[in-house]
Formats: sequence, structure tokens, C-alpha cells
Amino acid sequence: MRMRRLPVRRFLLAVFVLLAGLGVCEAAEDMQFVDADDDTGYYVDAATIVRVSDAERDAVIAVVKISENRRYLYRTRFNREKNTYQFFSAQVEVYDTKEVLRTLPGMDVPQPYTPSSPMRSIVDFIEEFLTAKQQSTK
Repeated sequence: MRMRRLPVRRFLLAVFVLLAGLGVCEAAEDMQFVDADDDTGYYVDAATIVRVSDAERDAVIAVVKISENRRYLYRTRFNREKNTYQFFSAQVEVYDTKEVLRTLPGMDVPQPYTPSSPMRSIVDFIEEFLTAKQQSTK
């Protein structure tokens, strides 16, 4: 029996849907560093990046606050045309042990971000990642 290969886009969408059903971060992570501000680091889980539309991207992002020993995971949708982001769910963990302290619901409406915001750096990273991935599959 021959296995049929799914297109990458379908596969990534299936992975994201699975993550959405299981929670914020139940699968293997591929956390990529994006930016930092003092003792706070911003990361994107590259394994969760999905191109939803021409303008929208979904990904799990992490905000690590070293001084608090906390990691905040957010299942997020970015709209790069409107410069907005929306958290669908959030999870707070102890950074050292990954013990989940609490899970929170997301936002009702998207929130704007500014050009100097860490969210903008995350959107830029996601676009660069998707462009590099597309070029490597050609």
C-alpha cells in the first residue's frame, strides 16, 4: 500500500488544528528566539506557524520572564495588514520545570500592535520563516 503525501500547507493546518484541540502546547516544540527586552524573551514555536490567508498567520508564541521564572504561551493569530494580534488561549508555566500553573481563555477581539512592539518583531520573523521555507521547497 502506497502512502500519499499531503501538501505541506494541509499538513501544517492539520497540526495546528490538532494543537488547538489539545491545548496551547501539547506537541513537540521548535521554539525560535525572536527578540528580547531586558529579562523578557520572545519566541515563536516554528512547528506551529500556519498561513491562514494572505494577511493572517497563526502561531504559538512564548514570552519568557526570567526574573519571574515564568513562561507564557499564547496561541495567537496575527493580521499583518491590520497590524493586529489575537490570543485564542494562554498558558502560564514555571519556566524551569514546564509545570502548568494555569490556562486562560483568549481575547474576544484583536488588539493593535505598533511598529516598535515585540509583536511586530514576531510577525516579521514569521514572514521570514515562511519565505525561507517556501524557497527551500522550490
